[in-house]
Amino acid sequence: MGVTFMPAPPAEGPVEQGACIVCAAQPPQDRRLFADYETALAGLADHRRFCTDTDCGEHAYRPFVVVHSSTDTEPSLDVSVRNAMLLLRALGLVPEFGADDVHEPPPGGPPAPAPGEDTPLGGELPAEQMLGRVELALALAPADAGVPGRNLNAAGTVVDFGRPAGYLQDRLSVLRELALFARDQARDVIWH
Repeated sequence: MGVTFMPAPPAEGPVEQGACIVCAAQPPQDRRLFADYETALAGLADHRRFCTDTDCGEHAYRPFVVVHSSTDTEPSLDVSVRNAMLLLRALGLVPEFGADDVHEPPPGGPPAPAPGEDTPLGGELPAEQMLGRVELALALAPADAGVPGRNLNAAGTVVDFGRPAGYLQDRLSVLRELALFARDQARDVIWH
């Protein structure tokens, strides 16, 4: 499971830009482009004329239709949940852990969040605000030294692969480009 940062969908929705057939053949042999999903679906019938790969159509490798839309080539950033929390903390969108996070809130204090309540792993910000937070984080965050990988059990079958040095700055730079794109398109930045 992970978290994806991306521009919010356009107000009018993504525009369908055609479809194609994808199968197990590498490199792809059926390179036909279709006007829409229905036409591509009809094109599946004669796919074998265009693809001679022996694995195509067998077992789990059946060809299928992929619809292309105007948002397919937009920038996005996919990270693990752990790395999403790292980014959201650097952006000031997740409070740091403290004593209040360890104990029940005192009587009369704010109530504990209910199970299933919104988490910081899903959200939305105007592009300008995201851009400001990213630039502030890039300016203030210390260089990310990374985290070494390690075995989590004696057998070595469970591994935490760590995080490479400079990861935070690299991902923040990608997020900056994403926020610039969203700003230019007059859209928000979302993550989920």
